[in-house]
Amino acid sequence: MTIPTTIPPMPPRPGHLPVDIPALQSFLASIGSVAGPELILSPDRPLFHYTTLDGLLGILKNDDLWLSHSRYLNDEEELTHGLTVVRAVLDEARGKAGAPLAYLQRVDTILGLQIPQAVYVCCFCARNDLLSQWRAYGENGTGVSVEIDPQGFGPVAGLDCPNGLMRLWNVIYKADIQRRIIQSALDAYATSQPNDVETNAQRAADAIEFFVPTFKNASFSEEQEWRLIFTPNLNCPVRHSFRLGRRLLVPFYTLREASGYVPPPKLLPIRSVMVGPGVNKGLNVESMRLLLAEVGYPSAPVGASETPYRG
Repeated sequence: MTIPTTIPPMPPRPGHLPVDIPALQSFLASIGSVAGPELILSPDRPLFHYTTLDGLLGILKNDDLWLSHSRYLNDEEELTHGLTVVRAVLDEARGKAGAPLAYLQRVDTILGLQIPQAVYVCCFCARNDLLSQWRAYGENGTGVSVEIDPQGFGPVAGLDCPNGLMRLWNVIYKADIQRRIIQSALDAYATSQPNDVETNAQRAADAIEFFVPTFKNASFSEEQEWRLIFTPNLNCPVRHSFRLGRRLLVPFYTLREASGYVPPPKLLPIRSVMVGPGVNKGLNVESMRLLLAEVGYPSAPVGASETPYRG
């Protein structure tokens, strides 16, 4: 269920200036040397988006995806893990001889060590037919896994986006890489604007806030997750929509509206659909084939999960 709204985008919290998109783009372009090959997706490797049957109907009906506010993600620990890493790196940095204490304190204050306020994500998995994903996102095995060609996101991820910054980014599970990324953000802006602690701290905080939703505990590494991440401009003309999920009212943007890109005739590079291991999977395979043909994906194969699972 989606609820259109005319509510303006969330304003920055007090003491938090608008995101400097060019500065953030520059940092993201440089981070590969820190994070290594984990950030690079092989061109021939698909991604899989697990969702409910109702979620799939919305995706196909609108030929669109939802990017949900990162604060409303499924796992509670996921909301705090990245911030724990940030706290540890900041504390360690403040303890070093000659540390720029005023700068580090300002970064800490801007972040507020709260969940980022302006990051929206759509989640994908590099593995198909994964039991943990059926449980978490596929409505206990009654949903579907949609195979996506990630190269189809080329026009919207990695290029200039009129409404903000959008990137397809790998989730980082290794603790040492997570720490190096945060330290790199602190180092990159410590003296980028001489005698301007506020600007330097703001840019470092923006970079850190982008990455917090890409950090997860190593125990989730089997998911091999990727995320399409959107950081809206302060004056983004697109308004939030809202959906109901897990007894929460979740703010989100649609991919079409957020990216400002609508190519003919289709936006979504769907390769195939797998029906989850629920008891009605046989019937759902038949109806799924009819549905895909009706909405313009007649050549997309439909299969059923072989995972033995009783939801």
